Amino acid sequence: MEKKKILITGASGFIGSSLALELCKNNNVYALARFTNSDVKKNLEKSGIEIIQKDIYKHSLDDLPNDFDYIFSQLVSIDFQINQQKVFDVNTYFVGKLMKQFSNASGIILGSSGSVYKPRLKELLNENGEIGPVNLYGISKLGGELLGRFLSEEWDIPTCILRYFFPYSSNGGAPTKWAKQIYSAEDIHINTNYSAVYSPVYISDCIRYTIESSLYCSVPAKIINIGGLETISQLEIIKILSKKLNRNPIITHTNEVPRFWNGDFGLMLNLFGKPAVNLNKGLSLVVNSILNNKI
Repeated sequence: MEKKKILITGASGFIGSSLALELCKNNNVYALARFTNSDVKKNLEKSGIEIIQKDIYKHSLDDLPNDFDYIFSQLVSIDFQINQQKVFDVNTYFVGKLMKQFSNASGIILGSSGSVYKPRLKELLNENGEIGPVNLYGISKLGGELLGRFLSEEWDIPTCILRYFFPYSSNGGAPTKWAKQIYSAEDIHINTNYSAVYSPVYISDCIRYTIESSLYCSVPAKIINIGGLETISQLEIIKILSKKLNRNPIITHTNEVPRFWNGDFGLMLNLFGKPAVNLNKGLSLVVNSILNNKI
């Protein structure tokens, strides 16, 4: 993607900030977020990204230009235990506001989650897998998907919906959280009666897939699972991290029953090709970052 005018919502977040930094290399990028972390804001500004500091929970989009070529929506709220209404305002209703404001865009890419599926341990969940979110976050993301799909057809807006499975980097994601816990000798709470499985995708591949998904915006909306090709249990990931860190993990049993989302990434593979960073390399990057920064 080159020489396009692009808006990224949720641009201060885990995926959004990395997406902005990659897209700004060849495009005119506007980054919308609250920017409660001034360091993230400064980093984006240094790269020539236009900052739009807004709290969409409180402020309108009406004052924004409507001539963007592409919209990448990475805005998300996970505070469902604190403010349920805000979660639905951000994850669901905001999709409608976004698509109304930018209905002339060449494409709108909506970031969603694999948690919209009904949890499964062994059955692979492809894009037609059984829907059945089990918490308010998953329900609110499904609501955003349904609204986006409806408006895509109602207003003829080319749209792509990305269901992410476990993106991670040295700055975030489940494997990184566990690595930091191992390094700091903190308890890792696991229900040892279950073997929760993950398919982590490293952030650079996640961003590449997200950008390339703009080529598949369509009416009706295109849905694509995004994740890694190596499915592995939580305990196996912790074992690999422990070996790389040369430290023993402290595992504490919890009775909380984990939920399983085992993704099928065949469509992603056919459209975009294999990830460039395999799990071993990705975990090594996480560990090296922790050791070098002594987090």
